[in-house]
Amino acid sequence: MSALIDSLAAEARLPADDHAQVRRGARKALLQYGFPDMKTEAWKYTSLRVLEKREFSAEKPAPSDRPVLPFEAVVLHFDNGILATDGLDLPEGVSLVPQTGDQLAVADYGDRSGAFAWLNLARFEQAWHLRIEGRLERPLVIATGTAEDFQGDVHPRLFIELAAGAQAEVVEVQQDRGQGLVNIVQDITLGPGAILRHLVSRRVAQSAWIQRSAVTLARDADYRFHVLDRGGRLTRHDLNATLVGAGANAEIDGTVLVNDRQHVDFHTAIDHQVGHTNSRESFRILADGSGVGVFNGRIHIARGADDSHSDLNTANLLLSESARINAKPELEIYAEEVTASHGATIGQLDDTALFYMRSRGIPASEAAALLKQGFAAAPLENIQPEPIRTWLLGELKNMM
Repeated sequence: MSALIDSLAAEARLPADDHAQVRRGARKALLQYGFPDMKTEAWKYTSLRVLEKREFSAEKPAPSDRPVLPFEAVVLHFDNGILATDGLDLPEGVSLVPQTGDQLAVADYGDRSGAFAWLNLARFEQAWHLRIEGRLERPLVIATGTAEDFQGDVHPRLFIELAAGAQAEVVEVQQDRGQGLVNIVQDITLGPGAILRHLVSRRVAQSAWIQRSAVTLARDADYRFHVLDRGGRLTRHDLNATLVGAGANAEIDGTVLVNDRQHVDFHTAIDHQVGHTNSRESFRILADGSGVGVFNGRIHIARGADDSHSDLNTANLLLSESARINAKPELEIYAEEVTASHGATIGQLDDTALFYMRSRGIPASEAAALLKQGFAAAPLENIQPEPIRTWLLGELKNMM
């Protein structure tokens, strides 16, 4: 792993700017702990061998494509990981400024699991602070794309703040065509009574795509996350939601499709720090070919967080003999007056249902596609607003 640190975090690669001290601190932490390997508990199913074999180029790639969307939206375009600010027109109630100050402090993650967050802090080009007030009338799209000749490494860093009572839909459209590294860090804060619908549509080619999203919910805040991940050579998303105010609600719904030579790893954690809070999670993985899907979902209810309620469920389909799925739901409860449940299943397409559909004249391939689509669509069915739900379900259908 030392070669990977030399490749990605050599001192000469740290930008020379006003953040030099925090960059050196992040690099020091990375050097102390190193990158995770398969002996690291949180990474035991995910190898970084793909990254170790690569040489990252500093040459500027061609511009990446802006997404074509079937709904009106405000678009922030991260062109090959760098925000394109030319012609950016933000609606009233939305501000975007460079981030400075305490939010760029070096965090202590305690072990190697924080390696990519430290790398991001050492190497980010510009940290941005996005603040939303009031009710956004149109979705805000964060479009991150790479071009075919992208072979570098980029480290987007974004702070999203919803003021008290603010409401927004934030849609991340992530499209990769390159062979580099995209290493994203997000910190999201919801003020009292704020509502955020956070949706991710991801399709990765050969790049490694690493993302860490940390969400903090104040009193009566409501956070709902939906993801449609259509696989990639190596993708990893850590999503942590911390409920710090009574009445807060967090919900996570995900659908992942993996196929040959693809590896997708989702680690989620919902932390009930106070009582009178609610959470729910539903996650589904469909693995075909030689694809590998990993899901680790953790619910933590702290001491004294009575009257907390949580439900975690993951259901998964193995579609070939070579595919693998590793699913691990976790409950860690230190309060007494709570309700919490979890469940995990891994199976195959129902032969009885396939036989029934074929007996009605539906060809075998079409019957299998319909069953897979119905299974995969369940976590996406309650997406709001309707145009975004229709778009994502259409994207899913095209993959079947």
